[in-house]
Amino acid sequence: MIEKKTLGLAEAEKAVKAMIEEAAKDPRPMSVAVVDAWGNLLSFARMDGASALTARMAQNKAYTAACFSNDTRNINQWFKGAGKDVVWYDDHRLTPIHGGNCVRSGNVVVGAIGTSGRHEDEDEALSLVGKAALEGDI
Repeated sequence: MIEKKTLGLAEAEKAVKAMIEEAAKDPRPMSVAVVDAWGNLLSFARMDGASALTARMAQNKAYTAACFSNDTRNINQWFKGAGKDVVWYDDHRLTPIHGGNCVRSGNVVVGAIGTSGRHEDEDEALSLVGKAALEGDI
């Protein structure tokens, strides 16, 4: 039997709360998502005024980071270096856009966070706020 450590709802909600509090300092609305180790949604928030696209993208960024066990920034660089495109994997949810970050316990990926609604570097910075909120819990 294989056992795998993963984020739970309490950790996911803590990360979402931290990201929404930080995002609220700027008037541009965003969406944030936290997934478990397998890329399944645990917690999600879409700020008032955030588009449906940001909702999908936040979830897909988190999903991609969990599936690849890597941050989407690194995945983007790998795709470019390998001369491949995300469609090569035949999974419409995968995205190499920055803003998806793995959450680790030691070296084990236990979940991932995704954000969307601003420039991809700003999305990534907000995702790291959620990750930092969990540092003492995992």
